[in-house]
Amino acid sequence: MSTLIANIPEISGIVLWLACWFIGGYLLTINSFRVQRSDATLLGFGIGLVLQAWLSNIFGRFLAPEYAFWISSTLLLFLGILITIWKKNWMLAKANFYFKPSYWIVFFIITLVFFKVGRGLAIYDDYQNLPVVSYIASGQIPPGFVLNPGISFDYHYLMLIFSAQWIVIADMFPWTALDISRAITLAMLLSYVGIFTRRLTKSTLAGWISMFFVAFAGGTRWLMLYLPAPVLKYISDSVSMIGSGKSTADSLVLAMQTHWVIEGVGPIDFPFAFGNSIHGIPIMGHGGVGMLTLAIPILLMLLFGQWKNNFGKIVFAVLLAAMALIDEIWFGYFMATSGLMLLYLIFRKQTFYGDKAWKVLLFMFVPIGMVALVQGGVLSGVSKNILLSIFGTDVINAETSYFTASFPVRWPPAVISAHLGRLYLTNPGQLLAAIFEVGPIILAFPFVILWGRKGYKFKNWLYPILALGAIISLLTLFMEYEGSAGIAASVRLPNYCYTLCRIFAVPSLWYWLRNKTAAMRIAAVMLTFFTMVGGLFYFGIQSIAGQTPILSTFIEPMDAVMENRYWDQLPEDSMVFDPMPSRSATIFARPSESQSSWYSRTDEFNALTADPNPYQIHQAGYDYIYWSEESWHNLSDRERASFDDPCVIIVDEITQWDNDFRRLLDISTCQSQN
Repeated sequence: MSTLIANIPEISGIVLWLACWFIGGYLLTINSFRVQRSDATLLGFGIGLVLQAWLSNIFGRFLAPEYAFWISSTLLLFLGILITIWKKNWMLAKANFYFKPSYWIVFFIITLVFFKVGRGLAIYDDYQNLPVVSYIASGQIPPGFVLNPGISFDYHYLMLIFSAQWIVIADMFPWTALDISRAITLAMLLSYVGIFTRRLTKSTLAGWISMFFVAFAGGTRWLMLYLPAPVLKYISDSVSMIGSGKSTADSLVLAMQTHWVIEGVGPIDFPFAFGNSIHGIPIMGHGGVGMLTLAIPILLMLLFGQWKNNFGKIVFAVLLAAMALIDEIWFGYFMATSGLMLLYLIFRKQTFYGDKAWKVLLFMFVPIGMVALVQGGVLSGVSKNILLSIFGTDVINAETSYFTASFPVRWPPAVISAHLGRLYLTNPGQLLAAIFEVGPIILAFPFVILWGRKGYKFKNWLYPILALGAIISLLTLFMEYEGSAGIAASVRLPNYCYTLCRIFAVPSLWYWLRNKTAAMRIAAVMLTFFTMVGGLFYFGIQSIAGQTPILSTFIEPMDAVMENRYWDQLPEDSMVFDPMPSRSATIFARPSESQSSWYSRTDEFNALTADPNPYQIHQAGYDYIYWSEESWHNLSDRERASFDDPCVIIVDEITQWDNDFRRLLDISTCQSQN
């Protein structure tokens, strides 16, 4: 591997891979959908990216990753060319192959800026995302739980497949591949928000404003800094800190005066007061799903009802299936409300964008739902768990699932904050905290409903479907997620509503403020600015971090050298013992039986780390050991001596100037201790 792609064959391979799925996606776009010339290449880029990643999830189950990734991209190109020939649309393809400078320059600037920013940060579960993306790149599709292969890891991993493609095709390190994937998906999201807003308002300026707003908009926790001290203390005494909020301070008052305690920050810490635990601010999209979790929904909104033929319906259906692999919550809301709308139209004997509603329901949405249950990801895990609960393990042969879930009804209703816990709307102090956490974005909710009403009037069914989903999403304040992901995962349930409010905020205000007084316009602008303060503040801190690139919180330069030499080179069925399991899983793309979750180690692994010797470690299933100087230093003299036995072979060792080292040992012949 190499952090910089510095030779011609690699560059040629990357360009060819990108060109295949980009051109294929573009040809499918112009042949299947009604799109404006200025938007065609941007939409084609997104369609190509998503479809080839989804196809890779299919082909990767029975092909080596390199073959799966190349076949997926070339198949997309082949399909695009085939449809163009069949439709005799070469002139249309040539006429629409246009790169509008302002669109694409901004796209590349966003990508480059946030790639640089991402290189300086390792926040949001690098210990999870790096091992998984490395594991996927080695051919584990769908991925199991890399730190305990006996557990099925039913995760929303579509963006991690895209990252794995950069590892395999571009010879990148996992951390670099993740950073470039996140940057590209953020650029996609903001570009599509601009197109969507321009479509609604017929204004280029509104499109740029909406892109800026969506990038930075969040809550307004920081405004609590200006509350009288007794009021802030009253709110603080009402809430119970959880998660990284509790790690930051025992109370909200103290947390508001210090930095947010999370791993992987840059030279300057993020102030807790300017953060948010309800909205996923796009410029902070450094997690395992990046902004693909919102880019695909906006892409679907742009294409909904715009299909010209059955090819368009098939492409839209596959995009929707891919949505289930990145955000099952969005998928669930959209599928449920689309189904309700189609049933309503069947009852009213109305058409759905010119098609009979029952045909669309039966031949488009029902198959999508069936595919989502078997293609991998969270929904496949849920369906498997349901079958196991009904039929048992005697009938259903399946691994134990990492994730569990249930959704009990909750009273009184509450907003769930990943930092402040349950904020009951019947508790005055918690209600105030919820208002500041959610922020003014919720004021756009009535506009979402109005867009739905207008769409219904003009039979543009997308908007009533979105509005109905927003209502149902907001009603989840009366529900709560219970499961292995923790209470903080409940934040995602109403986030569908909050996100739609963010997307429709600028288009709505663009029309609503036209005939309003100057005072009303100033108030609206001020509230809009308030929602962006936290995001802007955090962006400034991220920009500083971009000046000092890091690998990760648990990866050092010596580990990168080892990865360059041995990634996916050890025997396929081998396991590597490492006191820091996420490290070896990332470096070698080999699993370990070390943890029952990302946060809890098994008793057996704890016993091995407490008294390690090569014979017991090999007996536990490990063929290799990866030592750092720190781990080695923590061993007793007796424990170190056990690794001098002849069966222990030093495969490789790297030592740096301060005597820190990395050592890879082969213990596969350590069968029994004399």
